Amino acid sequence: MKKLFVVAFLVILGFIVVNRQRVYVRDPLAKVYRNDVKQSGVQVFINYSNDVLLWRDSDQGGYRILVQNWNKVPGTPQVLRCIRWMACLADSEHAVTYPLEWMGKGAYDPQVSMTNREVRFVNGDGAAMKVQLR
Repeated sequence: MKKLFVVAFLVILGFIVVNRQRVYVRDPLAKVYRNDVKQSGVQVFINYSNDVLLWRDSDQGGYRILVQNWNKVPGTPQVLRCIRWMACLADSEHAVTYPLEWMGKGAYDPQVSMTNREVRFVNGDGAAMKVQLR
């Protein structure tokens, strides 16, 4: 039985290493701010290269927003498989996303800035979003 657990652990670890750009793991210490007001109920997931997935489940105002470092365009992932509150798997290393619907006037400029500690962007309704990673 012990040998089975070790083999299963190694298989899972190998899967994560091979798919490290696709696997998003929940960061329970991350904080999300919208217009400098701390948001509750938003789960933050990050991958190996600090791409950020924000997930909020609620009847009103629920969303999934993915900000990837390679294109710096926030969007809603088209394909996402998740183990609730733990991890998500995107469809590819450069996940395909639907662009956020822009509610403002003029062209949408997400103003994305990403570091290994913080991600900032403007969402579809013009609110300044800030994610502090731990």
